[in-house]
Amino acid sequence: MTTLTRPRPDKRLGPVPSRPAPRDGWKHKLLAAPAIIWVIVLVLLPNLFLVLYSVWSNDFGTVTPEFTLENFQATFSSSVFQSLFGRSLFIAITSSLIATVIAYGAAYVVVRTFGRYKTLGALLILVPLWVSYLMRVFAWKIILGEEGVLAGFAGTLGMSEASKAFLYSQTSVIITLTYVAIPYAFLSVYTSLDRIPGHLLQASADCGANAWTTFRRIVWPLSRPGAAVGFGIAFVLTFGDYVTPAMVGGLEGTMLGSLVLQQFGAANNWPMGAAIGLTIVATGLVVLAIVSLFTRLETPLD
Repeated sequence: MTTLTRPRPDKRLGPVPSRPAPRDGWKHKLLAAPAIIWVIVLVLLPNLFLVLYSVWSNDFGTVTPEFTLENFQATFSSSVFQSLFGRSLFIAITSSLIATVIAYGAAYVVVRTFGRYKTLGALLILVPLWVSYLMRVFAWKIILGEEGVLAGFAGTLGMSEASKAFLYSQTSVIITLTYVAIPYAFLSVYTSLDRIPGHLLQASADCGANAWTTFRRIVWPLSRPGAAVGFGIAFVLTFGDYVTPAMVGGLEGTMLGSLVLQQFGAANNWPMGAAIGLTIVATGLVVLAIVSLFTRLETPLD
């Protein structure tokens, strides 16, 4: 019976070459330093101050660094906060859903029908981002006003009284926030749709699948994470907005962002404003955590 022995290395071939030493780590750290400083100064520190102010007390407009939870107790027990929180959540979810659906349809058309001009089509949809946010909201205030385009169209149909329902209402806020959120949702959905390999669609057609089956079994599973991310971005943008409700919402369209502005401004109660602002941030994180459940990439074989 023969036994197998492990061959020994031939010493005549010279020493075994060692692995190359890793490059200097300080160079990589130096390159990453601007991003780290940006995150610390513009993200971590502001949120840290927000947390600190939310647990400090307010003494007739003077902030006292004494730990207290009275700001959160007063916030959650306030009927005004509860009403505005529910309204803000409804407006943000509604406008984000509508914006995501519109953005998905637009991205699908651009990717599937524009061919080599799809980049140009995407840029045309993203053009509103080049205009000031305030100017876009102000344009919708003109459109929704009593002398605006919608009012004139309603007047031609004999519904002159209906024009008064456009401006300074929840509907006007939803319409404006939907318009504002569409480019951001479109960018996320367009990226996911554009990355779908074309041979999968060709294989589906070769197997006899119709357009709806191809969309349901291939396109949607592979693009669902992009749609979820687009919805999350739209929600974060709309939930804490205060410019749009102030310009087109009126009393019926007031949201939590306006309440935060009031606490930091006229009321001069920074701890209360910080507590409300921290609640907005926490709500956004919870929604993003829920949305992340839908970002798992599905393959057509699932």
